[in-house]
Amino acid sequence: MSLWDMLHEDLQTKMIDMRDGLNNYDTMFNKLTNDFLRNYIETHFKSKGQRLTNLSTAKKQHLQKLFTTYNIPKVPFTTIPRPIKDKIESKSKFEVGKFRYTFVNNFDGMTQNYHLTINIRKITRCYVFLTVCSQFMNECKKDKLWIDKGKESESIRCGIFFIQAMNLVLIA
Repeated sequence: MSLWDMLHEDLQTKMIDMRDGLNNYDTMFNKLTNDFLRNYIETHFKSKGQRLTNLSTAKKQHLQKLFTTYNIPKVPFTTIPRPIKDKIESKSKFEVGKFRYTFVNNFDGMTQNYHLTINIRKITRCYVFLTVCSQFMNECKKDKLWIDKGKESESIRCGIFFIQAMNLVLIA
């Protein structure tokens, strides 16, 4: 019979839970960014009236060693503020279909209009898959473009062209 078997069952479960908590903490600790670790170490030393130099050039391994070297208490992960992105719901969104778009380019006091034909094939949450044909291009350009979401309208950038969903005209 081993020592582990001689322990009471409640004590065994407490030890297993503690081990799992430490393992989970270590994996979460490795996921923290260098900037967060630097700021946490700086505030710890500021609270003691001390200063630690060369933190800006320290790598993640060195920053993690500082926690054991100087006995810095590790932060509980429930207190770490997570950035919350505001969800933007645009009034005008891209749709699948064939559209006409006129892009006005103002450069050095000269105005030039580009007439584009845009065929939107597929729309995902973040991307628009489209084919853009211009009056000046002999060929059509197939792209997968990132959607910039605003409060009024979604938009994409294709080369010099800035295309807003609310300015697209559907071709029947």
